[in-house]
Amino acid sequence: MKMVFRLILVGLVIALAFWARSVFFPSPQAEIQRRLLKVAQLVSFGANEGNIARVAAVQQLGTFFAESLEVQLDDPRLQNHTFSRREELLQAALAARTAIASLQAKFLDINVNLGPEPDTATADLTLAAKLSTEADQIFQQLRFSLRKIEGKWVINRITATKTLTP
Repeated sequence: MKMVFRLILVGLVIALAFWARSVFFPSPQAEIQRRLLKVAQLVSFGANEGNIARVAAVQQLGTFFAESLEVQLDDPRLQNHTFSRREELLQAALAARTAIASLQAKFLDINVNLGPEPDTATADLTLAAKLSTEADQIFQQLRFSLRKIEGKWVINRITATKTLTP
């Protein structure tokens, strides 16, 4: 009986060690996926968002992007946008929060691939966005390029990928 109890206890300790490692030391892919989901959460906003919350969300969003970046978004329903600096992107995000009553963004099917260098990665995903000004949901394939700077994965490039239509 003591032997069975000890084996169960050892198994629980091993399981707890694996769980603690995954929580406190996540893989780069899991860390990137978590940060991208937070970006989608920060981009989303409701109609009743106050001015202080609006500015705070945009400021927090800035911490997920590199100072020098490249963003190219092409969608016929939206205007084509190109940004080369984080400040330009943040100004556009603040302007969008003022012009649009609400936006709900989700990143679906996130596929993270580590680059050949240990501090680079790409993430392919599908953006699902619901604007208050549009009747239908907008879907767009995006590719994020990330770089690890000062211990954090930051986005340094976003491009819309072309999808094949039948």
